[in-house]
Amino acid sequence: MNQKKTVVLLHGHGVDSSIWDTLYTELAQDYQLVKPDFSGLANHTTIEAYAEYLYSMLQAAQIDQAVLVGHSMGGYVALAFAEYHPDLVSGLVLFHSTVFADDEERKAKRQAAIEQIQQQGSRAFVEETVPKMVAPAHREKRHELVANRIEIGAQLPPDALAAGVRAIAARPDRSAVLQRATFPVLVIAGKEDNLVPFEKSIQMADLLNEKGVFVGLENARHLGMIEQPEESLRILREFLVRV
Repeated sequence: MNQKKTVVLLHGHGVDSSIWDTLYTELAQDYQLVKPDFSGLANHTTIEAYAEYLYSMLQAAQIDQAVLVGHSMGGYVALAFAEYHPDLVSGLVLFHSTVFADDEERKAKRQAAIEQIQQQGSRAFVEETVPKMVAPAHREKRHELVANRIEIGAQLPPDALAAGVRAIAARPDRSAVLQRATFPVLVIAGKEDNLVPFEKSIQMADLLNEKGVFVGLENARHLGMIEQPEESLRILREFLVRV
């Protein structure tokens, strides 16, 4: 029997690894899945630190190569990992994520988010941010899933949430990772994404090599695995069989 390919599912900020539950069961039929959880790491204040945490985890599990699927902040971690450990990466998926660094306006918004978390706590932060990640067309249909996301996010340690925002704000531009990539890359961009604007995501298509794929996800903002689970699964499967 052939050994299953390893696929690492990296969650974004303000959520935990259970964000992948809508896709996990189906993907687990064909792949060995690793689902790290960074949501409680208050002492990690750089994306590189999260990437090294992942490296240590994979080394301990004796995983010598994997496809990295990174959602939002998870994509930033995947890019840093691919920069420092390219030989361990057999494929890369950026799901509502970007190679581009924050501009000054965005960094100012990150600082405001840190202050909100410190002053008001986790619940206030996720109650404001999570609903905005879902396209209006899905808010009623996916109401229970969104409410569940808020409840999970509200339990996350404020220090860990603030540390994550600091790491995101300080990350460098990693366009070169895509330009130098020898492995296949998939970019999934929400056409209605208000956090990683689709117009900005399109610019990444020009950085992809001949193995690269860019897909615009219809009727999706920043949580495609909840908004469009069937389509997200189809896109991922089509990519993974080629890796």
